[in-house]
Amino acid sequence: MGRLGADAEAFTWRYGAFELDPNVPPEGMDRDVYMHGRYDAATVQAMGERLAQIARREGLQMADPATLAVRPNTFAAHRLMMAALDAGVGIQQALGDALFAAYWGRGEDIGDHGVLTAAARAAGMDAGVSVELLAGDAFAADVRAQEREAAQSGIHAVPTFVFDGRSAVSGAQDSAVLAQAARRALSGG
Repeated sequence: MGRLGADAEAFTWRYGAFELDPNVPPEGMDRDVYMHGRYDAATVQAMGERLAQIARREGLQMADPATLAVRPNTFAAHRLMMAALDAGVGIQQALGDALFAAYWGRGEDIGDHGVLTAAARAAGMDAGVSVELLAGDAFAADVRAQEREAAQSGIHAVPTFVFDGRSAVSGAQDSAVLAQAARRALSGG
């Protein structure tokens, strides 16, 4: 949002639910097995290098993608993100930041309920409420409904940034590309 300057105040943003691969088992799976089952070794390496390059350029801490051990199932994280949004957009954004830091920065399994509870606590959510939510199925139907809506809208990649429900930018993009898309949406284009 820093590239938007004063225009940043015109935007309110939130995370929507979208599992890149809802077929990952609830306990997650070995990341190398997952990645090499979908892509050749050169593509896996190129993807990791691109993400690391963008993270460095944006000043974000990122674990070496080759050291990420688990490809997590993110359904529980999405349920928790829905609960966070009920608590307020700022809480949801803080939880999103905590989840990104846990997975991409420290290589933690964000499908693990203990990791999720710690992220919720870091975001200002009540740990007891998080534990209770994760033990049940609260927000499961909401997450599935948002996932269906995303699929019907043609969203098939993460991240995807949707501006005013009209235009979208998909994939890991430079912040200048996102700022340009946001300004275009702000001007009605």
